[in-house]
Amino acid sequence: MVNGYFSIVLHAHLPYVRHREAHRIEERWLFEAITETYIPLLWILADQKRLNALTISFSTPLMEMLSDPLMQRRFLLNIERTDQLLQKEESRVEIKEEELQLINFYKKRIFKIKQTFLEWDQNLLKGFKHYASEGKIVCICSSATHAFLPYLQTKEGIRAQILHGIQTFVRHFDHKPRGFWLPECAFTPGIDRILFEEGIRYTFVDEHALKYADPAPSKETGAPIFSPHGVMLFPRNSMLSNQVWSSFDGYPGDSDYREFYRDIAYDRDWDYIKPFMHAEGFRYDTGVKLYRITGSTDTKEFYNRINAMKKAKEHSIHFTKLIKKHLHNHEGQSFPPHIIVTPFDAELLGHWWFEGPDWLNYVLNEDCLNENLITPEEYLDRHYQDIETAHVSFNTWGRKGYGEVWLNQKNSWVYRYLHQIERDLVHYVTENKGKSIEVDRCLKQMVREWMLATSSDWSFIIDSDSATDYANNRIKEHITRYENLRTLLINEKVSHELLTKFEAEFPFIKEINLNVFISKHDEYVINKKQNKKNKKITVLMLVWEFPPMLVGGLSRHVYDISKVLVNQGCEIHVVTAAVEGHPDYEIMDEIHVHRVQCLQPKAEDFYHWVGSLNIAFYEHVLELSKGIRFDIIHAHDWLVCVAAKGLKHQLNLPLIATIHATEYGRNSGIYTQLQKDISHKEWELTYEAQKVIVCSKYMEEEVVKVFNLPKNKIEIIPNGVDIKMISGEGSKWKQKYGSENDIFIFSVGRIVKEKGFQTIIDAAPTIIAKHPNVKFIIAGKGPLLEEYKTKVINKGLQKVIYFIGFIDDHLRNDILNGCDICIFPSYYEPFGIVALEGMGAGKPTIVSDTGGLSEIVTHRENGLKIFPNNVQSLTTQVLSCIEDEKLAQKIAENGKKLVVRKYNWNSLAKRTVAIYETSLKQIE
Repeated sequence: MVNGYFSIVLHAHLPYVRHREAHRIEERWLFEAITETYIPLLWILADQKRLNALTISFSTPLMEMLSDPLMQRRFLLNIERTDQLLQKEESRVEIKEEELQLINFYKKRIFKIKQTFLEWDQNLLKGFKHYASEGKIVCICSSATHAFLPYLQTKEGIRAQILHGIQTFVRHFDHKPRGFWLPECAFTPGIDRILFEEGIRYTFVDEHALKYADPAPSKETGAPIFSPHGVMLFPRNSMLSNQVWSSFDGYPGDSDYREFYRDIAYDRDWDYIKPFMHAEGFRYDTGVKLYRITGSTDTKEFYNRINAMKKAKEHSIHFTKLIKKHLHNHEGQSFPPHIIVTPFDAELLGHWWFEGPDWLNYVLNEDCLNENLITPEEYLDRHYQDIETAHVSFNTWGRKGYGEVWLNQKNSWVYRYLHQIERDLVHYVTENKGKSIEVDRCLKQMVREWMLATSSDWSFIIDSDSATDYANNRIKEHITRYENLRTLLINEKVSHELLTKFEAEFPFIKEINLNVFISKHDEYVINKKQNKKNKKITVLMLVWEFPPMLVGGLSRHVYDISKVLVNQGCEIHVVTAAVEGHPDYEIMDEIHVHRVQCLQPKAEDFYHWVGSLNIAFYEHVLELSKGIRFDIIHAHDWLVCVAAKGLKHQLNLPLIATIHATEYGRNSGIYTQLQKDISHKEWELTYEAQKVIVCSKYMEEEVVKVFNLPKNKIEIIPNGVDIKMISGEGSKWKQKYGSENDIFIFSVGRIVKEKGFQTIIDAAPTIIAKHPNVKFIIAGKGPLLEEYKTKVINKGLQKVIYFIGFIDDHLRNDILNGCDICIFPSYYEPFGIVALEGMGAGKPTIVSDTGGLSEIVTHRENGLKIFPNNVQSLTTQVLSCIEDEKLAQKIAENGKKLVVRKYNWNSLAKRTVAIYETSLKQIE
């Protein structure tokens, strides 16, 4: 029985160092990797009998360079120069025996390298594709330019990087990959959604991603997890990986291995070595290295290939024993079994650690690992049903594990430019795509320049102080080229000659998909411009809650009025708070819904959370305004005051405010500093607005009193009800709380003091003493829910009063239509939409004689009224409704007629549009 699994993953990547001019020192990075890593890997695969031995990811820049005829020709020239150098070395008079043996070793090796290169038609990708087709390896891809994805700023930018990486892989390997290498193992929530949408099913993260996952995985880091969007995340085993990574504690630092930093280019006299060095007169590595590491001093002994191979064998055995010991320690794990994943940069094996490919070959051929070796892809297929799902926060590999290498004081300057370009691209592609062939070429080259500038390699190089000038220059070069193209585009002077020149200088990713930069929202903007016929009033609706978020009645009100406003010719854009699991942008019943993430989602208190939400609203709308011409702002309640005020002045738009309730009214006064702050925001919103809409005469009097508003600034438009939206059927819900013969009294609302549910609890004993079959069903959530449930239990009323928590619209409608009476005993209620819904459902409705409720109901004509917070009053009216069937039938029928006649959304929306039109005329 297999006691666990082991998987080796190699990530093959180099930055795009293909330049039009010859003899760039950086192109040698590719030549060295071909010579020392990629071709030796093909040798291993040629001899490998085991299937699914390895997973290798190929980055897009590497694939583009390996398949580039120019780079292939230059590599052959490099090989020939190396062979000439070896011949010269061989003929040196003073050559020692050890040197001669090593020169012969290198000569044979260079011959074999050239032979292999030609065998695959100078395109090594063909070799890897061949061995993948034989089932020896699984090949996967990475992003377009190895960009550090969490540090990109737009979803369009992230998707562009991912999509073009996949497309390039498909072009070279003729199949779509299921796995994806995240550059620098950098993960942040949301990337997984894009990966999944593009067909990716697994990727790799550093192990601390799982250590701090929520909820904590039961297998800890011994198995992958699914991300919330369904991508399997395999954790890197750092302890075993470090055996190979570390040049200090790991195998590569062994004294018998070849010394990386000692090359004959620096040991030979200049006149001797000059023909093989750069034409500008500086030395660079030839790849001919004659010494072993030996020790920490500068004194080095000659490299002995036989001894090095012995060490590689010993280290492979040691590594295998570590794997077997680790698996033995976890052999009790099942569903899924334990897996060790050790990902490495492919170039570590061969280039940095010369004997690395030999060590790898020994490991793959260890018989004791026959049953344990597996690829992540095969593990996914076998055990996907056993994998847990957890949330993973931002994390990377590398120093400290949270992206410090790629964003610090040395390299932070690049991001302000790259982020601006990224945002601009979304705008320019949306505005200009399809205008002409030349314009599309220009846009595609602008995308290429941005991609090449975003490579994570440049930030890494700047951080490590290695080839800093080159990295800085490459970033600046691509930014400058982008700006040149942008200027041509804006001035409508796109030049065929310049485009041809730019395309030839960096022939990277021939086919650029511009559509990826156009979101659903952008598609709408384009269609709007193309199909514009009738001028509509475009309304920016600001509200903190909107379906599916239902905290109070505000969400439903804005949703209902927006639907009808759309039907009456308005274009409605609702900007609201983000809801997990729901898209940032969607069209819901022809309403454009923009969900915005709060800048401080974990703010210590709600007031500060609202403040950061307003800043996010403000910034998001400014971006939207680049493509949408808003005519008017309609803000709902104090929670959007800051954004509404700022946008009014910034965009020079009229502002309409709807005040649904006041802090003064909710608390019967202002007593705390927080209440004072909220009340001030309410005043500020009413002060800034051209018109203030309230839902009742009661609310008009309240805002005049509290905010000292002039009455000519106020419009009364009550809430409405769509009878079709509260239709329901079925009474199965009754079985849970009683029987068909019971009398069900229904109420719904936020479980807060001002809703008056305490009065029901206090009145219930008297009511059931006369009518034991009465059941109170109270729906809603709020801070007092548990307290009220406890009071019900303490009074022995748990089979009489049911606080059932939040319910969806379907169940609410079923209960509304199936209950016998509706009751709303609020202490404070500016309007009372739920009372209208009860009346609209044709039920006898009892309400408190307060606020807007009092204006809706005429006692004993279309409803019954009770004194707020009065147990005796509530008891009397409930008993009256139960015992006087004619009265109950009369108020039910009249109540429904009132709702249909006076509170239908169509008439209310017309009054709202009239306010919009009047406000717009005032600023013309």
